[in-house]
Amino acid sequence: MDNQHHGQDNGRDRRRGPTSRDVAQAAGVSQSTVSLIFSGKDAGRINPATREAVLSAAATLGYRLNASARALKLGTHRLLALAVPNAANPYFAAVLKAATAAARAKGYAVVLINVGDDPGDGERLLESLAAHTFDGLIVWENPWTPTAERFVPATVVADGLSPGDAAVFIPAGVIVRHAIEHLAGLGHQKIGRIGFDMTAIPFRSRAQAFREALSGHSLRFDPRFEFEEPFGATASDRLTALLSGPDRPSAFICDDDLLAPLAYRAASRLGLRIPDDLSLVGIGDIDLARLMEPDLTTVAIPPEVVGETLVEAALERIDLGSKPALRTIETRLVVRGSTAKTP
Repeated sequence: MDNQHHGQDNGRDRRRGPTSRDVAQAAGVSQSTVSLIFSGKDAGRINPATREAVLSAAATLGYRLNASARALKLGTHRLLALAVPNAANPYFAAVLKAATAAARAKGYAVVLINVGDDPGDGERLLESLAAHTFDGLIVWENPWTPTAERFVPATVVADGLSPGDAAVFIPAGVIVRHAIEHLAGLGHQKIGRIGFDMTAIPFRSRAQAFREALSGHSLRFDPRFEFEEPFGATASDRLTALLSGPDRPSAFICDDDLLAPLAYRAASRLGLRIPDDLSLVGIGDIDLARLMEPDLTTVAIPPEVVGETLVEAALERIDLGSKPALRTIETRLVVRGSTAKTP
């Protein structure tokens, strides 16, 4: 009976994993000593050799707070925060996937934070930063960035209105110029823009770049041809009304591939054919662009490159203790079936 009971205990021990008592036994110290070390209260009370023995025992046993042991030993929690304008956007999901893989290769983990566009989202972002210990923060530029840096000094900014604003610059001017040059080359002179009704820098910068690119090609900006819709909109009455009138654009630039279905749907309702009657160019090159019929011409901003580059910049910021070297993301036009010469 005793042997059977002892075997059951061992089985239960194996299931529950190692505890602080196991670490204490392996290191030859008391359990209170282990608690002091893992609570960070051992300074001046535990000698360095004992501390090292405890951390080594914890690592060997696979103690579940091994990450904390590494943090105490190295002075880092090896945790990065990725704060994005809208976590529901599949583009940022792809960025997160790439960033997570790049961080894991360097021994770091990534936590996603949704900044959003609600006035209270900035406060929630700062509360999240205050409640956790992050070694680095990656954030798309927003009004709360300077305050966020007080919580996480190793902060790197993505996108930005200009290279001076960001550590990883995604050039809106180049992106929109790709699209305008393509459409102008096809003879389009009446070009509209469909954007998101959001304050996030990527969309504000693309709105500015749109007007500048039109001017660069001696094309007139018509405010009637530019409008914005909320994220998640499935139809646009304003777009339908515009396309049903006699004076309508022959092409649109969509600030995000996710906006293109609004134009596809409006065109279908009105009996307009894409690209024969209406050309469309998106931005992002998410999977959706290849699933539409016809498939969407778009400007690719490769999320894999963005995610890897952001992590690279963040780790450089952590290592150097100062602003990392500027990195600019290369974009390219991907021509597919949604664009053609003007009618």
